[in-house]
Amino acid sequence: MKKNIASQLGFWASVLGAVIGVIYLLALIFSIMTEGFSFQLPPFAQLVSGIGSFLLVPILVIIFTAIRYVNEEENLVLGSLGINFIILFGATVSINRFVQLTVIQQSMPDVPADLTRFLPYEPGSVMFALEVLGWGFFSSLAAVFVAPLFSDSRLNKTIRWLFILYALFSFISVFSFATNIPIPTGPIAWGPIFLVISILLSIYFRKINKQVT
Repeated sequence: MKKNIASQLGFWASVLGAVIGVIYLLALIFSIMTEGFSFQLPPFAQLVSGIGSFLLVPILVIIFTAIRYVNEEENLVLGSLGINFIILFGATVSINRFVQLTVIQQSMPDVPADLTRFLPYEPGSVMFALEVLGWGFFSSLAAVFVAPLFSDSRLNKTIRWLFILYALFSFISVFSFATNIPIPTGPIAWGPIFLVISILLSIYFRKINKQVT
């Protein structure tokens, strides 16, 4: 993939990611206002989050692939590891959200008892475990490995530290889920931090595109 193609794809994917990030943030604010700060989202916010997460899977794969290809060859390992972990993220999250948006939605409003473990946010839900595995574990590893690729300029260093902060908050959510200790850092990472990263990445890719065209 040529650098200008990678930067163009990265730019538009980041813009789309920012748009979805705004929608998710609004749904998160709505959830906090109605249900308080918790993993349990109201039905409307669950549906918005489900659609947004499903659409973000290919977008994030494009973004991390673009990050790899706009960097120099000596960063091949870090960029490739970022792609590999974001693909694992995509596999786990897309399975969860596709089940939510098809099987679960088709069973609404009275979900059969044998499907309760497939509900996206219910206690003891297998699908919620997949969601935390994807967003909390795999996406945090992807962020950690690509973070060192951003250096030199103020913009790049800001993106780097935001990726590190995103990874930290996301991984804490895994610890919270595994230990059943309520530490609601995940929504902060996947809401406002992700939104700012997407906006800054669109600027980052835009600058690279201007340099190579």
